[in-house]
Amino acid sequence: MFNEMMRAEIWLQDHLSSHEGIDDLANRLGYSTSQVRRKFKQRFGVSPSAYRDILRLEKAARLLALTPYRISTIAVRSGYHNHSAFSRAFQRRYN
Repeated sequence: MFNEMMRAEIWLQDHLSSHEGIDDLANRLGYSTSQVRRKFKQRFGVSPSAYRDILRLEKAARLLALTPYRISTIAVRSGYHNHSAFSRAFQRRYN
């Protein structure tokens, strides 16, 4: 299952702005959603959803620092479909 969790991490990185969820990841790996959540948390210390949120916010922080894009554009490019949800999450993470 170690290799599968590495595959799960890569999948999450590759699907930051996708509508696909943890159920899709579990189907791809051939495990139940609860198995993937449990094993992922054991391996990385956070749930797959929380890990994806961290990756999205890190990407957004890079885009904010390095590009002239507007916040609404950065929100979409980081996988958020709602500007205010992005702003709340970003503020919670980075103060």
